[in-house]
Parts: sequence; structure tokens; C-alpha cells
Amino acid sequence: MDPTANPSRGRPLSVREVPHRPTALNLTALLEAHVAWLEQRPGGARANLTAVTLNEAHLKGAILRSALLRGATLLEADLSQADLSRAVLIRCDLRQATLTGADLSGAELKGVLFDLCLMAECTLTDARLQNCQFRRAILRGARLLDAVIQECDFTGAVLTSASLHHASLTTADFSQADMEEALLYHVRGVGARFVAARLSRANFTSARLEGCDFRDAELVDARFPNADLSQSCFARAVLEGCDFRQARLRGADFSRAFLANAKFHEADLLAADFRGADLKGARGLTAAQLLRARTDPTTTLPSGRRGTFLKGSGDERPSLY
Repeated sequence: MDPTANPSRGRPLSVREVPHRPTALNLTALLEAHVAWLEQRPGGARANLTAVTLNEAHLKGAILRSALLRGATLLEADLSQADLSRAVLIRCDLRQATLTGADLSGAELKGVLFDLCLMAECTLTDARLQNCQFRRAILRGARLLDAVIQECDFTGAVLTSASLHHASLTTADFSQADMEEALLYHVRGVGARFVAARLSRANFTSARLEGCDFRDAELVDARFPNADLSQSCFARAVLEGCDFRQARLRGADFSRAFLANAKFHEADLLAADFRGADLKGARGLTAAQLLRARTDPTTTLPSGRRGTFLKGSGDERPSLY
């Protein structure tokens, strides 16, 4: 039986019994009581770290599964390999903390500050994140599968090779983040921002990212097959070699974007804006697709000719560099 489902069993050990700056002995006792609570042993008590200050605390490998942390301060704390799965963290300050390899799967995170944290290889699968800040945090190889991410700020964060399969990204901000080779299969998002982000070789297969902002992003060889990017903005983005096969790109803005050698087989380009874009060498485009899109005298067409696409011109056929 999950001890969190039985509130009558053992009351939480709170800060009223542990000083705001716990001694090593008090903290050890709290952690031991929490493990006993998880294992449903006598004397167990759920850890309640409300308003506790644990700056620079050594909590490597600590078991805090389902613990309560409201308003706690853990600046520069070492929580590497810690088990925080299903924990509740509300308005906590973990700036510059180390959470390398930590497990926060299924955790509830609201208003938590993770700025400049070291979170490589951490697990946030099924976590619920709301109004959290991860500015310039290191999340290399992190796992955020099925995570619900609402209004969170990842500006300048490092998420190279991170996994976000099936995650929900409502108005999340990844501007200037490094997300090269990130995996975002089936990710869902409305209004997410990737402005000036580095997303080369990222995989967005079957993603649903309507109305998202990729302005000035670097997306060399990124993959978007079968994705829905309707009304999204890729203005001035570098999209060389991108895969947009069977993607829905209705109303997407590719103005002044670099799309050399991109693939557009069976893509829906109704009202897509390619004014000023470079499509030289782009493959899979048909005359029907380009006639449904917007081009102008500043567009470089797949053939290499510069100008508005004209029916019967043959400029949909690529000219390789």
C-alpha cells in the first residue's frame, strides 16, 4: 500500500520539531523517520520540510519520495541521485543546487526556482511543472516524458539529448536554450517559445505545436515529419535539411528563413509565408503546394531562381548547390 494514500497513519514530522536550520543529527532523524513511513514501519513520519533552510546541505542519495517541501530554501544543496519522486515542492528555492541523476518523476512542482541547477540525467517523467524557472540550468540528457509543463522558463538552459516524448508545453519558454538532439516525439504545445534556441538534429516527429515561436532558431537537420506547426513562426530561422514531410504548416511564417535542401513531401502549405525565404534545393515541393503558399520577388525558389512562384515555371524542381 502507498503510505501517501493513508493520511491517518503517522503525522508529518514538521519544522516545528526540526529547527529552520536543522543540525545533521536532526536531519538524519527526519530522513530515517520518513523512510520508516514509506515502509509503513512503526515510528514513521512523513517528512515535512515547510519553510526549512537547507542551503549547501549534503543530501546526496536522500530518500524524500512523497515528502512535503513548501517554501523550503536549498541554495547550492547537493541532491544528486536523491529520490524526490511524487514529492510536493511549492515555492521552493533550489538555485545552483545539484540534482544530477535525481528522480523527480510524478512530482508536483509549483513556483520552484531551479536557475543554474545541475540536473543532468535527472528524471521528471510524469511530473507536473507550473511557473517554475530553469534559467541556464543544465538538464543534459534529462527525461521529461509525459511531463506537464505550464508557463515554465527554460531560457538559456542546456537540454541537449533530453527526452520530452508526449510532454505538454503550454506557454513554456525555451528561448536561447541548447536543445540539440533533443527528442520531442508527440510533444504538445500552444504558444511555446523557442526563440534563438539551438535545436539542430532535434526530433519533433508527430508533434503538435500550434502557434509556437521559433524565430531565429537554429534547426539544422531537425525532424518534423507528420507534425502540426500551424500558425507557428520560423522567421529568420536556419532550417537547412529539415524534414517537414507530411507536416501541417498552414499559416506558418517562414519569412527570411534558410530552408536549403529541406524536405516538404506531402506537406500542407496553405497560406504558409515564404517571402524572403531561401528554398534552394528544397525537395518534395509541387507546383500545387507553392501556389497555395505565399512567395514574392525576394523568395529563392527550389530551382535557385529568385522571385514569385509562377505556375508552369518548373521552379518547384530543386537545383542542388
